[in-house]
Amino acid sequence: VEVLYRDPVHDFGFFQYDPAQLRLTRCAEISLDPQGLRVGTEVRVIGNDAGEKLQILSGTIARVDRNVPEFHTIYNDENTFYAGAGASTSGGSSGSPVLNKAGKAIALNAAGQEGTASAFFLPLDRVKYALE
Repeated sequence: VEVLYRDPVHDFGFFQYDPAQLRLTRCAEISLDPQGLRVGTEVRVIGNDAGEKLQILSGTIARVDRNVPEFHTIYNDENTFYAGAGASTSGGSSGSPVLNKAGKAIALNAAGQEGTASAFFLPLDRVKYALE
């Protein structure tokens, strides 16, 4: 696996691997739907939440114009609006895909608020910008 890009502010990365080297895992592709990030959309976050091996959490997009979450860290991005949802994500699932009911990625999980159900998702246009 080769690391192509790592974003310490939004906590995601791009990796390249040879699918022929997979022995116990089938290669799968998730379609992208950046326009699918809308208020009221039911979502699933698939990731390693709170150290679990695999967890699928559900939620509903509550807003798409959320300012940067206020965490006490040196990494913040005041130029990005996030989507907010009650999905109860926490440490470990950052960078995980946020899927709509059709199974398409509409955002990436960026953060969760400890002790609350609040989750913050990074719109895919910001991810595309980093890729370019």
